Amino acid sequence: MRIIIRADGNREIAMGHIMRCLSIADALRGAGAEVVFVTAGKETRQMLEERGYQNHILGTSFCDMEAEQPAFHRFYEKNAADVILVDSYFVTENYMQEIGRWTKTAYMDDMGQPVYPVNMLINYNIYGDSLPYKEWYAQSGITAPEKYLLGCRYAPLRAEFCQGIRSRVREKVSDVLITTGGGDIADVAGKLCRRLAEEKRRGLHKGVRYHIVCGPFAENKIELRALAKGSADFVVHENVTSMSQLMGNCDAAVSAAGGTMYELCSMQLPVVCFYFAENQRRMAQRFAEMTEIRNAGDVTKEEERTLSALSEELCRLEQDGSLRSRQRRQMKELTDGKGAGRIAEALLQLV
Repeated sequence: MRIIIRADGNREIAMGHIMRCLSIADALRGAGAEVVFVTAGKETRQMLEERGYQNHILGTSFCDMEAEQPAFHRFYEKNAADVILVDSYFVTENYMQEIGRWTKTAYMDDMGQPVYPVNMLINYNIYGDSLPYKEWYAQSGITAPEKYLLGCRYAPLRAEFCQGIRSRVREKVSDVLITTGGGDIADVAGKLCRRLAEEKRRGLHKGVRYHIVCGPFAENKIELRALAKGSADFVVHENVTSMSQLMGNCDAAVSAAGGTMYELCSMQLPVVCFYFAENQRRMAQRFAEMTEIRNAGDVTKEEERTLSALSEELCRLEQDGSLRSRQRRQMKELTDGKGAGRIAEALLQLV
């Protein structure tokens, strides 16, 4: 059985789509399926091939998917698949209708609307099972999917997050994780760490060391390395091979509202979140509604307010053990880390 995954990762859209699809691909491969990635550009080729996956590059624009259809179809004619899983915000109704003529289709959704003609719809987000998809499909006149996979139990985490590893539980916070996504185009890590360094000089965050995850497309690597070189309170981590281990060695975290939030939940690592893209806003707000995880806001529209909220909430997490304990309990209820396997099983059942 062959599954084609159509997804992209680059400086503009970061790595979230590719990373979650890799988790699903690993689960599919473990079930005996062949998985082929199709991407617009070559930015992720090395990563995918190092993981053992074929990557066919269309040589097209990732944000103009209708224009890629002839190139995609030429590839598909020689490499027919049982299912095509698409993970992109740039699909259109016409695009999904066309590839649906070739084979069964599944779509990874975050936005809710518009809806598309697919055989299976996946929205594993914390708000996914609260969206009125059936109503939207009825209003659109598009045939509804045969199968919906909605809610956090389908969060496609990497295998390392399915092993029951948890963050350490200690009375005193000494290590905090800062993760801002694969690109960090707003330099949130740098701006926040410079603020934290200044607050440390004023006596705050005593005894706390900050671990900064520097993504593959981060443009602020040189500045972050210089900050870490000048202070033992800041450590930069590049090319992280075991994120679960890094999370497990921390007591609290700062995170962009993306897929990392579900990894943090599986690790039960207390966190404060923020967002810098519209597709992250709903997630950050829903986490704040359902748990005591604070949504610090949109760093691109209210930078000073958001950075202040992040540092203030970090102080709170560092000082309030009962808050950290409550967050751990709330996070435990959201995901068990086995979503990738559930999605893989459902994709295979489509055939």
